[in-house]
Amino acid sequence: MKKTAIFFKSLKGKIVLIVCSLLAGIIIRQSLENLYEKKQVQTGTVTTYEDGSRVGRNLSYAETVPEDNKILQAFYEQFPTATMLVACEEDLTNDGKKDLVVIYNTPEEDEASKNTALVNGGHIRLTVMIDLGSGEEYEHTEPIPAPVENQKIQFQNIDKADEMEFVLQGQKGAKVGYGIFRVIDGRAVNLFGEGMEEC
Repeated sequence: MKKTAIFFKSLKGKIVLIVCSLLAGIIIRQSLENLYEKKQVQTGTVTTYEDGSRVGRNLSYAETVPEDNKILQAFYEQFPTATMLVACEEDLTNDGKKDLVVIYNTPEEDEASKNTALVNGGHIRLTVMIDLGSGEEYEHTEPIPAPVENQKIQFQNIDKADEMEFVLQGQKGAKVGYGIFRVIDGRAVNLFGEGMEEC
């Protein structure tokens, strides 16, 4: 007992106490951060990727349009066998007319490019229905692969220029990705993103 008291009064003992205190503080802080992050993920206020990076704090996502939306009806005319998963409306081409971003499941037999995995018997694709100016006629962009689960769309004018960009976020199992898209010359172009090819 006396040796222990003498040890802790010595320089070595004080160093051991300081190191133990620091380690305990680090462990407690890490535990609290993990607990906080789990709470945030559960409430949907943050998305945490496998590498530990975080995005999506307090993002508001676009809502899916109702089934009777006229642009969605035009989509169904052009893609009669598709099952719509997400469809969000915004003026993407800066012409004063609403366009529609649609994520859908297309049956395998209707798919020209079979380079993605099947989900519920089909391929998950994204297309943009572009208003041709009359508010009555629409053309679609070339369909491109889209995330298979938890697809979310957010509209942002990132560069404060004419066209509106949209952020597509989604996942496939534990893999999460996002892409920032803009409609350019009738095509949905992925300007920047991470992990989309794995979703």
